[in-house]
Amino acid sequence: MMITTLLGSCTKGFEELNTDVTRVTPDKADPNALFGGAVTFGLMRAFEFQRVQALYPDLYSEYFATSAVYFPTDRYGYNTTWLDAGWNLFFPREINNCVTIINSSAASTEQKSVARIWKVFLFHRYTDLYGDIPYFNAANPEKPQTFDAQKDIYYDMFKELDEAYTALSASTATAAFTNQDPIYGANGANNVTLWKKFANSLRLRLAIRASKKDPAKAKTEGEKAIANGTFVANADNAFARVSANTPNPLNQITGFGEFRMGAAMESIMVGYGDPRLPEYFSVVTDAAAAATKPYNGVANGLLPAQLTGPNSNSNLSNVGPRFLGINQASNPIIVLTYAEVCFNKAEAATLGWNVGSVTAEQWYNNGIAAGINQFGISNATIITAYQNNITNLPITPDGLTRPVSTLPVKFSAVPAEQTEQIGIQRWLSTYPDGFEGWANFRRSGFPKLYPTLNLESTSDVPAGQFIQRLPYPDGVKGLSGPETQKASARMGGDKQSTRLWFAGGN
Repeated sequence: MMITTLLGSCTKGFEELNTDVTRVTPDKADPNALFGGAVTFGLMRAFEFQRVQALYPDLYSEYFATSAVYFPTDRYGYNTTWLDAGWNLFFPREINNCVTIINSSAASTEQKSVARIWKVFLFHRYTDLYGDIPYFNAANPEKPQTFDAQKDIYYDMFKELDEAYTALSASTATAAFTNQDPIYGANGANNVTLWKKFANSLRLRLAIRASKKDPAKAKTEGEKAIANGTFVANADNAFARVSANTPNPLNQITGFGEFRMGAAMESIMVGYGDPRLPEYFSVVTDAAAAATKPYNGVANGLLPAQLTGPNSNSNLSNVGPRFLGINQASNPIIVLTYAEVCFNKAEAATLGWNVGSVTAEQWYNNGIAAGINQFGISNATIITAYQNNITNLPITPDGLTRPVSTLPVKFSAVPAEQTEQIGIQRWLSTYPDGFEGWANFRRSGFPKLYPTLNLESTSDVPAGQFIQRLPYPDGVKGLSGPETQKASARMGGDKQSTRLWFAGGN
């Protein structure tokens, strides 16, 4: 399954970013430099970000839709060379950096523990793209690189987070890495406490992810994460700092003009009158169009001939000012937030998990407030009005036949409606992270996104249904043919339509 469409001129010059400045031999490894590289490159530079994230999960989450005529991925087209590039950097570089720290005699217990936590963060995003991937032996040159079942990977990630948290809790040190930790390094002597909270918040995310397929295990892991202590305020948020040398990759590629606000975002944010709308997206640049419809999204899966007139860039909303290229050296990368934790606890409460004395409705409203505060909006009157609104509903974007939801923001008394509302608000809170938006949709079905309007002939996804995973790149199958074949058989096929374990698959 391969599309031969060329990448286009937008990636010219990115190859120079495909250089790992942190790769050193293990006997000379500096844990601080290695960890800085694991974070910076793990969150991807523009070269990988466009090819792995922007052209796949960012579109399949429907945060964005393609507005460029030369990309087929919005229609479930598949260019294996782009994903080969990402795969070939992920395993030997980001994962190797983490494993080198974990095995290094020069690294402290605190550094090894944080590296274990970050390794889980990196792996959970990749297994949620493909399903079964190399995990247990991924960075061990003395053992064969086997493809491991996603269930086994999840179980081990829970174990890794538990052991790393336990080791950090037993330590009397307050600092792990130096300022070369791009996430919590600036917090100095407080960063061990913050990494413990990060570990538990990530563990709760994974528990909620597994809750559909493995309810008992998910409950055990989620309740332990909550008891151990997750994020408690926006001050705990994990943001990766950026600079002129390590810019925000989303900001770097927005100037290419290849994507715009998705129709699902328009339906929800415009319909609800969400106060974050001008932070997330910009007013359309065509003055006449802006006069009647300042914020305008576009459906996913349009054909090249349809990306004209009202569906051209000047009539569609670009990302908000903070995500534009001019701010690429100052806009931090959102990694994991208190708002998401609140929505995960709200859902956990509806599932009957022990989340303390706070109700599902309170956690839901806490998540809304935290998500709005996170973008610099602190007016309590605005936030309360949004939380309690029962009249504003999602709208039906042009060319579509329904809104994303018929529910208001105000928390419902009906359990099934509560689940949908939590799903919608969590999806909003994780923007612009398509990895999370797509994964949560595949698990929960919320928000009720729009099926892509047109499908490439190479896609195996039935019309009206949604893509579930990325097939293995051709280069990976060429190097690990027997293993990819076993993994494919175990999962139910190396297809876009194959449901992953966490979404109810094999």
